[in-house]
Amino acid sequence: MLSQSLYSYKSSLDRDGVIFTFCGPISHDIVEGVGVTLKSQLAGSQVKQTTAMKVFAVFIEQVQNVINYSQERNDFDSEMGMGIIVVGKNEEKYFIIGGNKIKTSKVTVLEENLTELVAMDKDELKAFYKKRRKSNTSEDSKGAGIGFIEMARKASEPLVFSFEKVDDEYSFFSIEADI
Repeated sequence: MLSQSLYSYKSSLDRDGVIFTFCGPISHDIVEGVGVTLKSQLAGSQVKQTTAMKVFAVFIEQVQNVINYSQERNDFDSEMGMGIIVVGKNEEKYFIIGGNKIKTSKVTVLEENLTELVAMDKDELKAFYKKRRKSNTSEDSKGAGIGFIEMARKASEPLVFSFEKVDDEYSFFSIEADI
């Protein structure tokens, strides 16, 4: 009975500083509605406008990642990627976490690319961003990893990521940016 434990679940989210979470099929239409809500919540929380803009930009990158790369699709609309997005605040930092299923065969390359990114300082990230913007994207990429670079550039700490094997074919990819 999930309804009997829903308050406990909500209390746990509150303790963890979660101000917004969405789990399920994500589309561009959902992003628009949620984006307006998130923007108004950030505006009402006395946060600096530059911080609010970074949080919102990383939120958008996280959502785009789910829409474009999730291997789990909605049964009614294959354009909708299935995943989870969490936005919260603890102490003085906001956190934005996204997660979705990916093919396990993609884990090694993605892990290598992200490990390279988290080792870069802000100047290296800026140069890498410019280089990637000028390069050709691979066939299965929709942006040459620009989204991850943007998240890393906006984050105040190195990105944190993980892969959890679901089965032989799929893994669950999670990535967190702190601002």
